[in-house]
Amino acid sequence: MKPASAFYDMLWVAAGGAIGASLRYGTELMMQTISNQSAMFTSTAIENILGSFAIGLVYTLLVKRTGNNHRLSLFFLTGLIGSYTTYSGFMAENLMLIQSDLILFAGYFVFQIGAGIFAAIIGIGFGKKWVRNLKSRGR
Repeated sequence: MKPASAFYDMLWVAAGGAIGASLRYGTELMMQTISNQSAMFTSTAIENILGSFAIGLVYTLLVKRTGNNHRLSLFFLTGLIGSYTTYSGFMAENLMLIQSDLILFAGYFVFQIGAGIFAAIIGIGFGKKWVRNLKSRGR
């Protein structure tokens, strides 16, 4: 890939990312206003569900209508939807796998979810240990 081409590709991702990140923040603000409290879980769930819908819709439209236009893919899939929710990347990978190899899809899905939960549990354990060590040192 030529440096100029990579630069323009990054601009497409950045433009979509700016919009997607703003939409994510707007979703969180909207949910906080509606629920009158911190709505992090609810907004995340909405973002993930909408992102999954959007990734399926946009991916299908790009493949079926534009022949998978590279720059539109960068703008919408990587930039806009990718910054709106990282869950969309997970969905895109699973959509491709489920269409090509059901066994690989199942393994990948179970591994990703299981590894994510396992990593979170390990992270919590390390965090608790770190806090205990800081408290025992008087910090």
